[in-house]
Amino acid sequence: MCAMSDEPSTRREFLGCVARISGATAIGVAAVGLTVRADADKVWTIDIRTCDGCEKFNASADGLSRCATECVLKKSAVKVVNKFDECGYCRICPGYHDVNSEVDEEGLPAGRVCPYDAIARRQVGLADPALKKNWFYEYTIDESKCTGCGKCIIGCAPEMGNGSLKLQVRHNLCVDCNECAIATACPTDAFVRAPIDAKRPGR
Repeated sequence: MCAMSDEPSTRREFLGCVARISGATAIGVAAVGLTVRADADKVWTIDIRTCDGCEKFNASADGLSRCATECVLKKSAVKVVNKFDECGYCRICPGYHDVNSEVDEEGLPAGRVCPYDAIARRQVGLADPALKKNWFYEYTIDESKCTGCGKCIIGCAPEMGNGSLKLQVRHNLCVDCNECAIATACPTDAFVRAPIDAKRPGR
């Protein structure tokens, strides 16, 4: 701290101290500004190679991922997407069907993985009634219902399915916080800053 005195030499020392502090503050502010500008072309993105849908966290009582609970928005900007080029169009999708539930009259699990009914299933392709077990199905996400809870992506993980269901920041919803609250809470450090042009889903 700078201490003021009536002595001329002490006053000069005080003024020099104030000048040094002001200079250091200005440099700090400028450095922050440069950092912000350098990062202005980047957005928050989930690294799908690292994200596990908060699998361990999902074992807790509420069963929701941090994507669903930590976003500053009331309804998280993180949504599930189905990468159709990786999807198996399965008759029984472990990200959609609760494979541990009782089966219905068609022999399909009656329970659903998504607690918000955010996944729609429809038959696609040829539909020969005699070969119903060979039918293919498309699974699409209703983003207005999806909270990013992550339950379906754990069900569709490669050990169970094709791994085509993934969590993704939807940047038409995201407010691009300087420090993403989900990134801070993410247990696998799957949130990264990525160039806008490289990864900007949702726009």
